[in-house]
Amino acid sequence: MKKYLLVVLALLLTLGVANATNIPVMFDPKETPIVWTELVYNGSASTIQSAMIVEWTFETSDVTEAEYDDRCNWVKTADGASDIWTAGVTPYGQTISAYTTGAIIIRGPAWIMEHSTPPDANNICGSHTDGTVTTDAASANTTSIGITIDASPTTGPMGTAGGYSLVFVDPTQEAD
Repeated sequence: MKKYLLVVLALLLTLGVANATNIPVMFDPKETPIVWTELVYNGSASTIQSAMIVEWTFETSDVTEAEYDDRCNWVKTADGASDIWTAGVTPYGQTISAYTTGAIIIRGPAWIMEHSTPPDANNICGSHTDGTVTTDAASANTTSIGITIDASPTTGPMGTAGGYSLVFVDPTQEAD
């Protein structure tokens, strides 16, 4: 009986970890993309627009409980080209207002606003200094946003006229 209880507890703990980072545990792979999201806080004074690349801003994390300073999930619009602090991308159609919480995509396919020089398809891509996606600027200590699935498609998200690239987001990969 104790073994069954331990197995059930282990499964429940695993499910809790998956839901904490919003990793889908049930999905239809034929009809729905698998997208992992993370809840974050926009600690900047400006709204983070939809489909924009964001970066971690731990150094500005200023919380009531001093124990957690510099360790909370604060983000801002990416301001460094392929910065090592790249965190993810805001989902299309969702913004994060100043000083509020929101979600970012940390793994999976996502629409991202293009820079004036969009990335090449099937290549590693990175962020420009304004949070848009562009060809990766590989250099020391950089991180990409992911791999470009479709660069400059004729139709963007929800049938929009373009200006977006479809990217498989995975900011854990190195650009070099």
